[in-house]
Amino acid sequence: MKTMPIETTFEPIEPADDNDDIARLARLSPIDYDRIRDEEAKRRGVRVSTLDAEVKRLRASPDEEESSAGFSLADPDLWSNPVDGADLLDRLAQAVRRHMVLPSGAAEAAALWIVHSHAHDTAAISPILAVTSPTPECGKTTLLTLLLALVRRPLPAANITAAAVFRAVEKWSPTLVIDEADTFLKDSDELRGVLNSGHNKQTAFVIRTTGEDHEPRAFRTWAPKAIALIGTLPPTLESRAVHVELRRIGDGETVEPLRGDRLDALEPLRRQAFTWAQDHANALKRAEPDLPAGLRGRAADNWRHLIAIADEAGGSWPQRARHAAETLDAVRSEVTTAVMLLEDIRAAFDEAQVDRMTSGHLTEALAAGEDRPWPEWKAGRPITPNQLARLLKPFRICPATIRTSLGTAKGYMRTAFDDAFARYLPERNVTPSQPLRGSGLNESQTVTDAEAVTVPKSLEPLRSRACDAVTDQNAEGWAEDL
Repeated sequence: MKTMPIETTFEPIEPADDNDDIARLARLSPIDYDRIRDEEAKRRGVRVSTLDAEVKRLRASPDEEESSAGFSLADPDLWSNPVDGADLLDRLAQAVRRHMVLPSGAAEAAALWIVHSHAHDTAAISPILAVTSPTPECGKTTLLTLLLALVRRPLPAANITAAAVFRAVEKWSPTLVIDEADTFLKDSDELRGVLNSGHNKQTAFVIRTTGEDHEPRAFRTWAPKAIALIGTLPPTLESRAVHVELRRIGDGETVEPLRGDRLDALEPLRRQAFTWAQDHANALKRAEPDLPAGLRGRAADNWRHLIAIADEAGGSWPQRARHAAETLDAVRSEVTTAVMLLEDIRAAFDEAQVDRMTSGHLTEALAAGEDRPWPEWKAGRPITPNQLARLLKPFRICPATIRTSLGTAKGYMRTAFDDAFARYLPERNVTPSQPLRGSGLNESQTVTDAEAVTVPKSLEPLRSRACDAVTDQNAEGWAEDL
């Protein structure tokens, strides 16, 4: 028995209201719509690709979008009572601090950025939250897990392409939470360019061609973005970021483990942050906060909205936000360089058998090391005391005035490195490695009693008097750099 094809007929749609007409087309099944799309596009005087795009847009409901992503991209429910902004920020900072070891100002920056994600449309600049560490196992994933429970419309990704970024932003208006960026970000110029474009609201677009006719279309890239990686962001992204550098847990430090199955307890904080941002949107749009004098250029732009949030919240937060901005605005170095520097500094102290070294002695020891970058650190020239201080700044190690057999000079006590050595260098073998062999420091040097002469005269062949003199002359410059 032959089966006759079933013919489906459609009444022509009167051109009364294009929106209503396209909504009716969107309700058709994909097969039925495909049968009439050419005729309907011709009748409206538009390209088929244009009609397809409108039908697709109307077909996607919020529920469907959330389901396709595999997690919720819906806004949280509003909190039923007014929200105290200062109290909210206090509790957000406490939630972050409870689960990881943080430098000064980092918990405040994270709390402000969480609220920024909820108030994002009131900002003109969208700073990236850069979550970095010198080495693995410092808590980056823990912080990102907290962000996923607290920010608005979180979209996690451990790897993402440039196209996926702008299409996801266009479709969902999410908060992008990107982990493991050190494994893919530096190899993609296009991805870095797309992420860069989302910094300024006025220019947060990329242009791509779409459809059968390759029509140019603008895609938004305006969205909050948190990026976690070992090391540092590429320079163009780093200048667009607020930095939270995490540290490995040291001896005597404890944190509360983050239980992934108990993140629902943070939902009230997320709802309160969303509600506070909605209630204070007009004030945040008009805000023109006074910024710390030390913040200039993009650093000032990055902190403007966060400080506006702190000012609007009140309490102690205007002062805390400004302190965090000044504290966290620091120069960072690559993880491999940072760890190598610590290794070589430890070897220099061990070879010299001293408890302190002037900046000049230490940089000369570093510059004499074989197969290391220090002899040609910048423009083919050896590393300088200023450059050394900048490299050590992420570890919270600063030069100080020390007393030597030649008088006083800027330098470092070995004890200043104890915390960094314990956190980032492996346990010592019985026989320590000697990466600075050939540095000119005699392994058979004897140490004079520290109470009598703090630096042995055997270091004098390094002839660092001139370096010490320059260091002393530039004492104010050191303070400004640090």
